[in-house]
Amino acid sequence: MLLLIGALVGALMLLVLGPRPAALGTPTGDAVLARDATAALAPGTDFSAISVVRIRDGQPAWAGFGDVGADSRFEIGSLTKTFNGLLLADAAERGEVRLDDRLETHLAELAGTAAGSVTLEELAQHTSGLPNMAPMSTLRIIAEDLAGASYSAFGDATPQGIIEASKTIPLTSRGSWSYSNLGAALLGFALARAAGAPDWTTYVTQRLFTPLDMTETLVAATGAPAGDLLQPHNPNGNPMAPQTGTGYAPAGIGVTSTSTDLTKYAQALLSGTAPGMAALGPRIRIDSGALAGQQMGLAWVVSDADGHDVTWHNGMTGGMTSMLVVDRQAQAGVIVLGNRARDLTGAGLILLAGTDDPGIPAPPPVDGDTVAWVAVGIPLVLLFAFGAVRGRSRSRVLGQGLGAAGAVLLWGIAQPWDWAPPWTFGVALGVGVAGGVIAAMRWHRLPWLPPRRRAPAIIAFVLGVAWFCLMVGFAVYVGTLIPRTPAG
Repeated sequence: MLLLIGALVGALMLLVLGPRPAALGTPTGDAVLARDATAALAPGTDFSAISVVRIRDGQPAWAGFGDVGADSRFEIGSLTKTFNGLLLADAAERGEVRLDDRLETHLAELAGTAAGSVTLEELAQHTSGLPNMAPMSTLRIIAEDLAGASYSAFGDATPQGIIEASKTIPLTSRGSWSYSNLGAALLGFALARAAGAPDWTTYVTQRLFTPLDMTETLVAATGAPAGDLLQPHNPNGNPMAPQTGTGYAPAGIGVTSTSTDLTKYAQALLSGTAPGMAALGPRIRIDSGALAGQQMGLAWVVSDADGHDVTWHNGMTGGMTSMLVVDRQAQAGVIVLGNRARDLTGAGLILLAGTDDPGIPAPPPVDGDTVAWVAVGIPLVLLFAFGAVRGRSRSRVLGQGLGAAGAVLLWGIAQPWDWAPPWTFGVALGVGVAGGVIAAMRWHRLPWLPPRRRAPAIIAFVLGVAWFCLMVGFAVYVGTLIPRTPAG
């Protein structure tokens, strides 16, 4: 009965809060691109709306999936960082800054601090040693994510608040590549300050959006997302509130655009007419993470494709994802925008290369919601193992009932991962249930069991611990992927 109740509870949680797979919508637009994009996106895409642009010989073609058009608005996330790269190179050409300027040169509040000692070039190359984010409550972020709410850590952050928080942040592994949204935000504020602009939004609009006629690329005010923004979805497919906040705007929070506007951006990059084109040139080799061996320009990732450079960046918010890649030698480019927070880098690279193996390593898919649910499920599974050798009523209820709920929940959530074989989680679930069936018998504490009952109790305990260890190992493995993904 306890196992049955626990399984039903887990199934109910899975139904309400678990993954919601979505089939790729009906394609529209260019038929050839739609066919190629369908192949590149399958399998396991789980997006209800995707917008794709492919540029060949300077000429763009568009295709969409679902209720979407070329002018549909998406959050672009960390693709915004490439704006900073261009703006930094442009500001250096104008003589407003030097690449080796220390941050404190332009943000006087950071004078004498560790953060103030890093250079603008280090910030653009993610080698400053700054952490990914300023200190924030991880548990609160997880709770807001699971609830589909806007992240308060971003909404509450202001430029001055970010600068103040940076005063006491130590540097770690300076000189090694480590992705930092905090560094990108500080770089944006420093460039705006050096140009005498009132804020970063005004600065990026005057220096980049207006010259390139990107009239539909917008930076939302805190708490005021664009009214025509498509509905974002978290990695599990549940509706997600839009993300806004001026504190992390230069890193990609609250920045939205359309395929039409980003096509103008990509064409300017291909023609060399965008300001700060020097940002696209490779400067350092990435020495860590999933992109080790690739090169870095000023905010751009530079990869080798058949002997020439391909320049790209992706982006991810709490509910959307983006990808832009250009091959200047071949005069080709690809833009992919999706309304779910799942990585599309691989699809973009495949569409550019025209082959299933583009020869460029894409970041591994990381599902932040699944990581959160693993963290929720592991304590339940631990109780499962604990209940396997306890005979008291309370222990059985906690151990077997909640343990079974956790088993069903974790197994169900793992299914949409196209890179994780579902049968492995089916086996894990079977092991957990088998342990629970044995543990459900009215045994007392192990040391006082008669010899004939000791062996089944030991088996139950071992099975419960095996299930627990498997889930811990899985969570640890997923955790190692998170900082390696260059998506904001």
